[in-house]
Amino acid sequence: MSGRTPYIAMLLLACCLGAPAPARAAASVADRVPASPVRADAPSAPPSALQQAPAPASPAVPDAPNDGDDSDSDLLEAGPTSAMEDLELPDEPPPEFVGPLQPVVPFSQQVGDTVVFIGKSAEATHDRLERGILAQAIRLDSFFGTLNNPKEHNTSYQLRWRNELRLAQGGHFHFGSTLHAALSLSRVNERLRLYVSGENNPDPLSPSLPEDPGSPGFDRTFQNTRIVNTELRYQLFRSLVTDFFLGAGIDLTVPLDVFARARLQHVHRLSDTTQLAASETIFLKTPKSVGETTVVTMDHSLNPKTVLRLTTVGTVSQEIGALEWGSEVSLIRELSPRSAVTATGGVYGNTSLHNWIANYRVLALYRQKFLRDWLFYEVQPEFNWPRQTDGTFHSTFAVSVRLEVVFRGEEKKK
Repeated sequence: MSGRTPYIAMLLLACCLGAPAPARAAASVADRVPASPVRADAPSAPPSALQQAPAPASPAVPDAPNDGDDSDSDLLEAGPTSAMEDLELPDEPPPEFVGPLQPVVPFSQQVGDTVVFIGKSAEATHDRLERGILAQAIRLDSFFGTLNNPKEHNTSYQLRWRNELRLAQGGHFHFGSTLHAALSLSRVNERLRLYVSGENNPDPLSPSLPEDPGSPGFDRTFQNTRIVNTELRYQLFRSLVTDFFLGAGIDLTVPLDVFARARLQHVHRLSDTTQLAASETIFLKTPKSVGETTVVTMDHSLNPKTVLRLTTVGTVSQEIGALEWGSEVSLIRELSPRSAVTATGGVYGNTSLHNWIANYRVLALYRQKFLRDWLFYEVQPEFNWPRQTDGTFHSTFAVSVRLEVVFRGEEKKK
């Protein structure tokens, strides 16, 4: 078996490397046949025979003793070299493995994923702000209030932040912002509320009904453009149909103004579909301005989703020096639980004018809750006919777009 080992190894190596096995096998067999001993008295071959005899083939493997592993190592060293010489290498390297092909995501799905990501980020930011505002409200309530109040209620707040972009006639853009916040100071007193209002809107295009009678800046048909008020209200009495409170605050302007007011409001149901609400506000503002505002509103339900509203407001004060009044008729229609539309026509005036009328106005307001329960947008086109110095009325047009964000929070007792 030791004599056949180089031969078997050579066959296996030749098969693996693709070399011509029969020729190598024949040469190996010839090499392994032992040579006949030459006697000294044997006749030598004639010269012609020597010339005609073919030259002996070169042994594939040199003769070596078979008692060791040197012949096997020689075969392993010689075999791969000859086989590698016969291999043909490709001209170009094999292509690299790029992995499985990824599916192509449609553009609409990419846009949808982006919107979902933005929505989740906005939701997380809104929740973080709500928690932060509530923590500050609780800290303020705890600082001024009593922790062991047996009638203690949960501290709560509501904040509305509205931003407005208005395109006026002539292509002029105006931007403004309004902030209203209400804080319930339950630890101080369950009837006490803190209100903060701020407004930095563009110059008013047209008059409107007073937003908050008796509160400086929000009590006129033509509101100021920059207002910051803080007010403490004490709820004397409140029921389903009657509301009575006292308030005192500071108008954070230069110089500072102090104001106080009292308001009584009552709602009376005339029929199953009609109700009448009336409110009276008496106010005092520095320097030396006393006045009162009367608001009368009648609501009539045309159907479960449509309301017809008539509102009339009149204000008399030392600051105005006359009766400033306004009246509006509105048709309010609920389109869905998340949207509504309002059509309004109004007339406004002052008794100091010759014919008492200062402006006419018509508008349409669309309000929609979108993406989140705390996010709203409004679109309001309007036409106005302000009175000119010569007594004529010229029409103007504007479109306003508003974005409103609502923050709410209430302390949860453990």
